[in-house]
Amino acid sequence: MNTQFEQSVGALVGDRLKRNESLALHSHYGVGGPATYLVLAKTAEEVIAFVKAATEHNVPWVVIGGGTNILVNDAGFSGLVIKMANRSIKINHQTGEVVAEAGLLSSSLARQTGEAGLTGFEWGIGLPGTIGGAVRGNAGCFGGETKDKLVSVDVLDTQTGEIKTVAKEALEMGYRHSKIKEVPWIVLRATFLFEPRDVVLNRETISEVLRCRLDGQPKNVKCAGCAFKNVDYVDEEDIAKLRTVVKDIPESFLQAKRIPAGWLVDRLGLKGTHVGGAAISEMHGNFITSDGTATADQIMQLIALVKSKVRDAYGIQLHEEVQFIGFDT
Repeated sequence: MNTQFEQSVGALVGDRLKRNESLALHSHYGVGGPATYLVLAKTAEEVIAFVKAATEHNVPWVVIGGGTNILVNDAGFSGLVIKMANRSIKINHQTGEVVAEAGLLSSSLARQTGEAGLTGFEWGIGLPGTIGGAVRGNAGCFGGETKDKLVSVDVLDTQTGEIKTVAKEALEMGYRHSKIKEVPWIVLRATFLFEPRDVVLNRETISEVLRCRLDGQPKNVKCAGCAFKNVDYVDEEDIAKLRTVVKDIPESFLQAKRIPAGWLVDRLGLKGTHVGGAAISEMHGNFITSDGTATADQIMQLIALVKSKVRDAYGIQLHEEVQFIGFDT
């Protein structure tokens, strides 16, 4: 414990600074040991203050959002976990501009913009992650991506302490990626621009997306989202190489130049494979689930097994979507 750090942050938030908080309570996998400290950041200003205090007192820190796409070590995290809880939203009904704080749930943005008669984020209904995480990883599904309607983001540069407004074009956003993953920035808020649309039509779209999501995802188990990124191919040579080992690639995959990781896992008959309480979902090959008894180590073993099997069979190196917290690598 760091007494000076505790006093510094405690003076700002009182008993909101938690000590030895189980991170299993803050992860959709429901696994992970304790954090030395955990604090909910309810405003962008608090995020800035917490990072400043941690830096000044040499306390390692990490930022989390809704707890999706993270895997926390069974040993926990030695340092400060800042959980984004800044959830305000400003909607300009005349212009379609929406400013969403980083801690707002993506699902809430979908619902609130839809009810405001604005279209462009209906695909985000049911996503348990936050806007900050969605921007960082360019979250997407059902044909939509975060970057589609994004205009700019306000970020904290943790090296300089400067607040920057960064245009979408400078974020280098691609499939499950943005520049934010490569630089010491924390997303504080995001600005979007949506088009007007009848609320009734928005509700119909949202209902359909929810139905598709419920039909295609595992139920009554803990899951943090897709375990692996899909495999992108940029030229015909790559596709030709893949065809030598995978004979029955659907034409739709070839046209998109993207092979779903779950399809590769399914072809290898890995659905249902389990290590302890962790399993590859019978419903979808790209979901690793916990029955409530899994450990982070068991999930890591299953991730390694899938990567090894796919690499041996197809020569393809899968890459995880999850962020690892408390691990050496």
